[in-house]
Amino acid sequence: MQFLDVETRRELGFDAVWQRIKPVSPLGRAKQREAQAFLPEQASQLEGAWLLLEQAANCLRERPHAVQNLLYFLSQLRDISTIIERSNQGGVLDDVELYEVKKLLFLAEEIQGELDRLAWSFLLPDSLDLCPQCREALSVGQGRKTSFYLADAYDEQLAALRRRRRALEEQLAQFRENVDSKVREVVGRPLSFDDEITVSCAAGQAVQKLETMPELVKVEEARGTITFRLVDSPEAQQLRLELGAVQEKEDACKARLRARLSQIVGAHASRLLRILEMLGFLDFLLAKAQFCVEIQGVRPRLSTQLRLAIDQGRHLLVEEEVQRAGRRYQPITLGLHAGVTVITGPNMGGKTVGLKTIGLLTAMAQYGLLVPAADMELSPRRWIRAHLASRPVQGLSKFAEEMAFVREVLVCGDQEGLVLLDELAHGTNPTEGAAVAQAIVERLRSEPVISVITTHYPALARVEGVSHYRVKGLPKGSLQKAALPQFAKGLDGLQQLMDYTLEPASPHETGASDAALVAEALGLEPGIIARAKELQRSESHG
Repeated sequence: MQFLDVETRRELGFDAVWQRIKPVSPLGRAKQREAQAFLPEQASQLEGAWLLLEQAANCLRERPHAVQNLLYFLSQLRDISTIIERSNQGGVLDDVELYEVKKLLFLAEEIQGELDRLAWSFLLPDSLDLCPQCREALSVGQGRKTSFYLADAYDEQLAALRRRRRALEEQLAQFRENVDSKVREVVGRPLSFDDEITVSCAAGQAVQKLETMPELVKVEEARGTITFRLVDSPEAQQLRLELGAVQEKEDACKARLRARLSQIVGAHASRLLRILEMLGFLDFLLAKAQFCVEIQGVRPRLSTQLRLAIDQGRHLLVEEEVQRAGRRYQPITLGLHAGVTVITGPNMGGKTVGLKTIGLLTAMAQYGLLVPAADMELSPRRWIRAHLASRPVQGLSKFAEEMAFVREVLVCGDQEGLVLLDELAHGTNPTEGAAVAQAIVERLRSEPVISVITTHYPALARVEGVSHYRVKGLPKGSLQKAALPQFAKGLDGLQQLMDYTLEPASPHETGASDAALVAEALGLEPGIIARAKELQRSESHG
């Protein structure tokens, strides 16, 4: 079973949170896409990842602007792994690809220098191997320029061929300039870029002069105009033949040089790929650190027991939504162990948010992130599955779809998983639903899975060996006059009065659902409210 399936990622809000981590390079973004959760057997690596991320976050907290140069250099990186691998397989790189390799080495040098200057070199597992021999091979005759070209200093034959080519080009350019000068004297303008000149037939004297020039030939006469084109003299033709031969030799020489340089790059392929690996790691690490600073994340602690404890945990997406509405967000605190924990309380009491918070923080922790909480302790889970009340039903009834989910979970019930079930067996007949829910709880209570189940069935809290939390809900004095102004605000007023604290409870302390209270606050007819309270009293007295 994979650590998180698609539905659980969506329901917990994990993908939305994960996407807030923003590496600046394609290398860092690839690292983010490839990231996997740390599983129970990787606990020591997970602890190391937390520690390094905490150190990186502390660096950014203490010197928030110091990272800007690093981020600039990292943003200039490209993923050239295919170029490097092709050179390693004997492929010949072109000038642009050789430039990319050289640019990588210069950027790596800048990044290592910046890390050293900031005393942040510990963020990388090792110092960057800057491959000085490779960089020198790509910098012959170019000094400290980051650009790349095949300089004359690479090969004396190349230098000689270039000198001869330039001389021939200059002679041909002079030939063209001489013709342009003659044409300009006749018609006041030079030949076009296509080596042509068009004049009106009415300009008889100009036409006659152009016709006498041995360097021009008449190519078209139409619509009252005549077009002449440049033709090479025998000397110019000879120059062009020689130029073509020289260019061919020059191209062959440059091809040999590119092949030689590509071999050098190929010989350094493993070291160059390691540079890409480490720079991608650094970019992703800094992006995670920036994110963890923004959320005020703390380093979780590993537990040697099958437990999960959260102190003042915050679900980032819900917290933002609540704050946008101008309300106060209330973090959750609770401790869980292998077996079943039941959460009871009124609707609107935050039970579903509690499940989402438990799941999100556990997933974040096992992906190596700091978590939005005052403290968190956990034993890593092998997988997380959530089935929340908001899950869309596709084809099956809500109850049937929920039972299919439970069946899947029970198949892996002997593993260290985390199950989050919202309103278990709520979508069927209450009597039958309570019986099915209790049977499931009894089955899960002895497994190493940590199961957290919200419910309105009081019997679930009374199952032997089950832990119980309840939402405090609306204060007992809510009907007093002091609370009436809040009730006048309807749903918003209720949410402001609601106490979302999760408190440990005994098996028999399931608490009232506050149903009549909520209905009254939302303006239901007084007669209905009075009758509901009368029925509640009758039921409570047997």
